[in-house]
Amino acid sequence: MIVWIIIGILLLLGAGLYYASPLSKMNPAKTGQIPGTDIYAVRNAIVTVYLLKTDSGYILVDAGVDKNRLKASLDGLGVNIDDVKWILLTHSDSDHTAALNLFPDAAIHMGKDELSLLNGTVKRNIFGGNKMPSGIDIGKITLLSDGQELLFGGRKVKCISAPGHTNGSMLYLVDNCYLFTGDALMIKDGNIGVQPFSMDSELNRKTIDRLRDTIENSSFVFTSHYGFMKNNGK
Repeated sequence: MIVWIIIGILLLLGAGLYYASPLSKMNPAKTGQIPGTDIYAVRNAIVTVYLLKTDSGYILVDAGVDKNRLKASLDGLGVNIDDVKWILLTHSDSDHTAALNLFPDAAIHMGKDELSLLNGTVKRNIFGGNKMPSGIDIGKITLLSDGQELLFGGRKVKCISAPGHTNGSMLYLVDNCYLFTGDALMIKDGNIGVQPFSMDSELNRKTIDRLRDTIENSSFVFTSHYGFMKNNGK
């Protein structure tokens, strides 16, 4: 019995180190307007979501992990919850979806290949698949394809499939210059790399290589956990 207790403790310690080390290196962007743009970063615990103003309301890229904190941040920016019209999910991990029910009237979008993580077809990890927060009907989420182009209140959005971190991770290129990457990559000292906790790190690496031109030709590259990068001369 004592042996099993020791094994259990060691497993818990190992799991704690596995998560704690990468988390300690994350540096989300702080809340505020991104200099030189009309885009707002909204820090929500360990993650940053992004807010874009359009002619007909706001686009929110991801929904964060803490609903109450997100509402307080939006209130501080003078943004009414009802004015958030569209939500673009980069993927379905809970730190990107937990506050979705704060926006009952917003149209939710995500990559079509991410659905398998929500309907039980594919496991995210040994603990199972992902789940949407209460009140979110996955049947009402608009599913997006690679290369699909959208128009929200005068802003153009191109959907770019970026599998690796999750099966259906999706990048969003807005107005041909602002690239929102979610967890498809990390930025450290100006360098691009694979974000921890990926379902398939090798596939993630290949995705980054495939999208290298798109990344380098975007004026700004926004991540969820590592802030953003402005490409010089873009």
